[in-house]
Amino acid sequence: MDAELQDPVLSKALTRFRVPWTWDGQVATLVSRCTDETGYIQPTQEEIVAVRGLNGTDHYNGLKSWQVQTDGSVIGV
Repeated sequence: MDAELQDPVLSKALTRFRVPWTWDGQVATLVSRCTDETGYIQPTQEEIVAVRGLNGTDHYNGLKSWQVQTDGSVIGV
């Protein structure tokens, strides 16, 4: 689902966002995917590897996942 961007929305800058979500208290994995003003969609890790290989030296700009634990803590996965 599309998120609501929070001001300020600037080109090539971190932008905070909000999306309605009801947590049921179970472990959940959240993934965000960005689209820039040109229509470029943030790639998956598999898409990056297909283009750059496993030894790519460029900045990793792929999707990032976060896991919400049953105690409410959040860890990167």
